[in-house]
Amino acid sequence: MASGCREYTVSILGDTHFDASPTELYHGKWVPRGPKDLRDRKYEFARNSDMWADRLPRLIAAAAKTRRDDTAFLLHVGDLIQGDCTDYGIQLKMLRDAQAACIRGFGDLPFVVACGNHDIRGGGERAVDDFVRPLARRMTGRTIDGASFSFWHGPDAFVIVDFMRPDAALINRMLDETEGARYTFFVLHSPIAASDTWGPYWFLLGKPCDTEARRALFARLVARNAIVLCGHLHVTQIRRWRRDGGELVEFCSNSVWRPQEDKPSELATTPAQFGEYARAHPTPMHEDHDGCLQTRTQEEILALQDEYRPGLVEYRKYRAAGHYLLRVSDGGVAVDFYACDSLSPTETFKLKFMV
Repeated sequence: MASGCREYTVSILGDTHFDASPTELYHGKWVPRGPKDLRDRKYEFARNSDMWADRLPRLIAAAAKTRRDDTAFLLHVGDLIQGDCTDYGIQLKMLRDAQAACIRGFGDLPFVVACGNHDIRGGGERAVDDFVRPLARRMTGRTIDGASFSFWHGPDAFVIVDFMRPDAALINRMLDETEGARYTFFVLHSPIAASDTWGPYWFLLGKPCDTEARRALFARLVARNAIVLCGHLHVTQIRRWRRDGGELVEFCSNSVWRPQEDKPSELATTPAQFGEYARAHPTPMHEDHDGCLQTRTQEEILALQDEYRPGLVEYRKYRAAGHYLLRVSDGGVAVDFYACDSLSPTETFKLKFMV
């Protein structure tokens, strides 16, 4: 176990979906799979280019200004880029261009990334691995395979998981290697459990064939009193479970700053509201275009959510985008949320007891 660094901060960015105009710059080789794919991607390409023309550079500049002298590294929880390049060289260039845009103003601060579905989408597996490898080496001091790795910062463990290519054995081995940590930060792009949004089936080990592994992992993280840091949902959200004497808290970040996120708005404030969205939107879900999960019926989605209802003691969800500062000390762990390009905290979320 590493020592020292008992009090520090980490700057956090949620999904950023880096992209730029003209579309041909990164997507010149992309070919749609059908009318829906074409419609969806055209919307996303336009949304991203609009964000990156002004709002995202302002948000990142604000994040750089709110870093502190004790900020250890910049953490990105995935979907760094839009993807859809269909070419190794272009995808790798997009990832590196996005990194340059995100670290501007952060100096030589280390950059840690959890692989998201967009980072890998469009045949980008090898590009993501080659992009992550030198970043991970800086934190771990060793060469890794893939995009999952773990490292110590002071007495705390950071376990970074590639949820698109989940390896339960590797995840458990990383947890074994970091036993005894003061705090365990389990970092991935997707939620750790079924959510109540447009894609409730998007979570780690979410395929039906992985049911036993995901249940065992969830129980282990609860027993470990882990802190999950994730993204993907395009909301700012906190969920807290208490089961069998343990506690698991999950915090979801979002930096997709669309016009409707100019002012944060509440979507849910109590555990009783978990599942309201799914019940109000009964359209059966289909396999996602990223091929991550198998088809789920509405009944299966509601049953998945029911699995995660017991022990859920805190559930707050906001339509809100911004940047975040994780504060860690012996007294506890908190996240300061800065809406959009704000330079002062909009709200503080207490993840572990803060004195």
